[in-house]
Amino acid sequence: MNFKFRQELHLHHHLGAKRIVVKVGSAAITGEQGRIDLTCLGRIVHDLAQLCLNGTEVVLVTSGAISAGRGFLGSAGKKADISYLQACSAVGQPLLMAAYQKEFEKHGLMTAQVLLTHDDLKNRTRNLNTRNTILKLMKTGIIPILNENDSVSFEEITVGDNDQLAAMVTELIEGHGLVLLTGPDGLYDQDPSLPGAKHLPSLEFHADLKEIKTITKSSVGRGGMATKLLAVRKLTALGIPVIIGTYRREHPVLAPLCESVGTFFHPHRLTDKNRRKAWISTIVKNNAFVLIDEGACKALRKNASLLPIGIRAIQGTFKRGDVVNIKYQAKIIAVGISEYDSKDILQLMGKKSTEIASLLGSCPSDVIVHRDNMFIKD
Repeated sequence: MNFKFRQELHLHHHLGAKRIVVKVGSAAITGEQGRIDLTCLGRIVHDLAQLCLNGTEVVLVTSGAISAGRGFLGSAGKKADISYLQACSAVGQPLLMAAYQKEFEKHGLMTAQVLLTHDDLKNRTRNLNTRNTILKLMKTGIIPILNENDSVSFEEITVGDNDQLAAMVTELIEGHGLVLLTGPDGLYDQDPSLPGAKHLPSLEFHADLKEIKTITKSSVGRGGMATKLLAVRKLTALGIPVIIGTYRREHPVLAPLCESVGTFFHPHRLTDKNRRKAWISTIVKNNAFVLIDEGACKALRKNASLLPIGIRAIQGTFKRGDVVNIKYQAKIIAVGISEYDSKDILQLMGKKSTEIASLLGSCPSDVIVHRDNMFIKD
């Protein structure tokens, strides 16, 4: 099968898309009762196989284990506790992997299961081991299939989602793009089921997303459009494009990669695309400063994110995505990617994160600089 990647991918990487991460949500491959939708799963696998067979390295991040296991454990009522969700995951994960392997075998391909927690990606040693494992699998033509290890992780099962995992893995392996498959065909300015909802085919990196009214998550997943936009913000700031498209078409993966469908999020244009800490320290905006108090300084040195309450003042003008200097007293202690424009920070500094939405009308992020996008200086 011959195909050609859409022009936007070539604009942001001279090779086009030689290493792609695709994230599939629970709603795409499981129904309300938890039964795996083999038709939709088969279409997704077909496209991934075509990419792999044509020389593109592919990583699949999939949800659906908890949903697939629910049918065997019965209903938990209105509020499911952690042990119930973990048991569902333990039952559903092998079922999910078996379904994927059976479909990939039709194309002569082998899969490998990689279960992760966020700690695996935060710990430097485990982070490097995870990266090396995934790269080795791709080099040998094996499809890595990733999911959060829900059956043993507590924090991730309550607040985590695979949109964020997909973003972290894309950065980890230096992917050339991320495709997020969901129900709507990309981003709309409001709930796409409402009359007059406008489809947004592409967005530049500095586009203001404050007026976007994201819809709620599906009944079988724990993500939603809001979590996808968080993933978009993380990756586009690192120079990696993201596409949000629908799983409801004949070619759910190839179509958004090759045609002008879905929503294409243009990334920040970086001059240095090496490992994150290296380029963060080199593309800092020299005249942009965020001045913090003693409490914030101590928190940052303990690997915390910079919150608005710890900011005393700002100097210079900058936009979301700019790398700014973080200063305590007369010393620059860190540099990092700002989640907000300088004019917004003027309203937020000294305030609690819970006040952001009331002050700005929306809350795209509850931090000013996320710890994952920060380089602490010695």
